[in-house]
Amino acid sequence: MALLFATVLVLIGNTDVRAQNPALNSPTLTVVTNNYPPYVMENADNSFLPDLFDEIGAEMGVRFKFRYFPWQRGEQEVVNLDAWGTIPYRKTDEREKIYAFSDPIYLQDSHFFAYDPDGQKSEIFYDDLSDLGQYRIGGIQGYYYEPWFTAAGLNVDYAHSEEQNFKRLHLGRIDLFSTATTLGWYTIKQLFPPDEVAKFYTLEKPLIAGAGLYLMTSKDFPGNDALLTRFNTALATVKQNGTYARLVEKYGLVLRY
Repeated sequence: MALLFATVLVLIGNTDVRAQNPALNSPTLTVVTNNYPPYVMENADNSFLPDLFDEIGAEMGVRFKFRYFPWQRGEQEVVNLDAWGTIPYRKTDEREKIYAFSDPIYLQDSHFFAYDPDGQKSEIFYDDLSDLGQYRIGGIQGYYYEPWFTAAGLNVDYAHSEEQNFKRLHLGRIDLFSTATTLGWYTIKQLFPPDEVAKFYTLEKPLIAGAGLYLMTSKDFPGNDALLTRFNTALATVKQNGTYARLVEKYGLVLRY
């Protein structure tokens, strides 16, 4: 009898906890990502996009669970329907054939980075990517620009991360490397002392100006169209009510949307 009474108390207690914490009753959507500072850090509790998704989830009535994988593995998780989506991704024609995309969750530029050991910062101009054919270009396998570089006939040596490419740039093994501008400067400052940071620079013309970062989902995920509609509505709400601006300021980003 005492055991039965104790069990009833536990059940009642759990019911009270769930009543006081509605999020515990919310459905969970899995989103995969990778370390992409300053937008996504290895510590999800101190990251702009996971924090933003917490706010979006509250508006949607869902909880987001983040899992960390290499980019290509994360894409496969979405294709296999083991995750609803992956962040942050750019739209390309090839990807839009396979995946669905949210409204932009953030806008950012991407530039080519260069390094001069003497700090001279030589000027490099280009109109078309093919104009960069004389340079050794660093890249990351699976990134959106891979088909662009191939079509332009560039000499590209692919690595697995921003860190590897900036180290190769510093050692003179490549001449140029393109990545999101904010991410690039963040990574450089994490890897090198200030006197070496000052020797890095970007080409004047961006590879991409003000392009969106998106949530990329599987078109085959159950209820995907409805979920994306709810997501976009919730994203618009957090932008309109000041929450988005607060998070941008918290993480030292630039308010662009």
